[in-house]
Amino acid sequence: MTALALLILLVVALPAAYVLARYTFRGSQLMNSLFKAGLFINVNYIVVPIFLMLLDGDTFLRGQFGDGFLLDNLFVLAFVYAATALPFTIYLLSSYFQSLPSTYEEAALVDGAGYFKTMISIMIPMARPSIIAVILFNFLAFWNEYIIALTLIPGPNKTLPVGLMNLMAAQKSAANYGQMYAGMVLVMLPTLILYIIVQKKLTQGMTLGGLKD
Repeated sequence: MTALALLILLVVALPAAYVLARYTFRGSQLMNSLFKAGLFINVNYIVVPIFLMLLDGDTFLRGQFGDGFLLDNLFVLAFVYAATALPFTIYLLSSYFQSLPSTYEEAALVDGAGYFKTMISIMIPMARPSIIAVILFNFLAFWNEYIIALTLIPGPNKTLPVGLMNLMAAQKSAANYGQMYAGMVLVMLPTLILYIIVQKKLTQGMTLGGLKD
């Protein structure tokens, strides 16, 4: 689920951040303001509206097709995770794209590259440190998220944090802490390994993202 949410997020956020950072068009300032305003929204405060919206959608689908699929769906949960992480991700990536000199794009245009090829082949590889920082921050958020997963996945399928909390509740009554601590290690270990692998790129992305030429 975390990998799927990161994939959806990057597919949407990378082109959006690049366009908002490098091009000016009608409505671009408004879109930038809306994404910045999204930074001040605490996702935990809108869990209930999201749940009610999905519940209404399932009710409509059951009336039309006899079955709903919006609730208790890991793909929908990944989509919600990606959507809630868009403001922070686009803000961070846009700051990095703005720091890159325009000479690279001009050289690519002279060589005959279009806008899409320039973004994919030149600008996104140059933004790799910032992308790694975004992946790490959002990985931590998605991997450890509890409230949204508990609300939107009421069925037997559980994410790791929700399953771990259920395990902790069960093991407390049984006074068997071995399985509980083993579950905590399962949650912590992937995050620790990922951080060790990308810590240099993370530092580089955070420092260069705030610089402008």
